Amino acid sequence: MDRRDFVQSGTALATGFALAGVSTQLSYAEETQESQERRKSMIHKCKITVLRRELYQDLADQYLADPKSGKCPYFIEGQEFLVDSADFFRMLNGKFCSEAWDCISRYVYAALQGGSIMRGWTNDERIMIACCNDGTRPVIFKLERFDE
Repeated sequence: MDRRDFVQSGTALATGFALAGVSTQLSYAEETQESQERRKSMIHKCKITVLRRELYQDLADQYLADPKSGKCPYFIEGQEFLVDSADFFRMLNGKFCSEAWDCISRYVYAALQGGSIMRGWTNDERIMIACCNDGTRPVIFKLERFDE
């Protein structure tokens, strides 16, 4: 095959892929394979910081069995938890509220694997603001991935 035939067949192949909806560019995983390998050799940790404890008294008055229960008693503003892969499955051993952990644990797990927590949503993909699912007195958390 001469050069002209090679270029024409390559162009035809690329056109066929484009018409079929197949990208001729490398996927994100292929483009960043080197960075993924580098990330795998790192140790990742996740810091959980309690930013706020909210109380929606009007909802508490209307729906709670004890409307005077106040803000969540389990956490305090500024409280921090540093989680590594060894701690991940032990967080429910009296270290963290089970309802709150259920809401944020998937993001903590992603951070511990070196993944992006909120790519394109927050101004830093290593940080996420999340909350527990208590609709009357939610707790707001900041999750931060640290790479070592």
